[in-house]
Amino acid sequence: QDGIDPTIDYKLISPDIFYLHLKKFSPTTFDELKRVTEKIDKEANPTSLVADVMFIVPIVMDGLPYFLGPFIGPNQYAYQFFHQGEKEDYKTRTGWLPSLVRYKKVVILINENTQSSAEVMAAVLKKYNVGILVGTTTKGWGTVERVFQMENQLDESEKHSIFLVHRLTLREDGQPIEGTGVDPIIDIKNPNWEKQLLDYFNYQELVSAVKHLLSGLI
Repeated sequence: QDGIDPTIDYKLISPDIFYLHLKKFSPTTFDELKRVTEKIDKEANPTSLVADVMFIVPIVMDGLPYFLGPFIGPNQYAYQFFHQGEKEDYKTRTGWLPSLVRYKKVVILINENTQSSAEVMAAVLKKYNVGILVGTTTKGWGTVERVFQMENQLDESEKHSIFLVHRLTLREDGQPIEGTGVDPIIDIKNPNWEKQLLDYFNYQELVSAVKHLLSGLI
């Protein structure tokens, strides 16, 4: 009755710079990503992308293999969980989006509000060199919980379960995200961060756009 709330904000900051803000994740987000990037692809000709995951509501873990495919390709070893001494690999289940592959200069904005499964996504984009992570270290929420039914019940008239951490998510270097977070490639706490970003892309307009986004001016 009320329709579906959009999960992505987007706009052209300039004819060459496309801003994509992932606000949250839902079953419609993959189709929404495809729709908005194809729309920009047809209407304009940007070559630079700023992907903002600074204030994202945590992504459902089951959706990550589908959502990461457009960025790193099909059947790729995307990320790992740690469970009972073993590392479990998870592959992407979708493929490239031509409307994303076109971008030659990519900046991914992260900060202390980037949390949980969004941190896994940031770590994967960093691992595959999809773009330059700019911002501050993420929140460091790296556990996956599960409800287990207790074999020995406390009361015959009731059924009790216990909610426990079941897995740990790992970042790009194989270390747990929990309590550590994902580090940016360029930390904006460094006074020279603008120069560092300029050294990567040699594109002052992109550096200025990132600075304005971080300052809330765009």
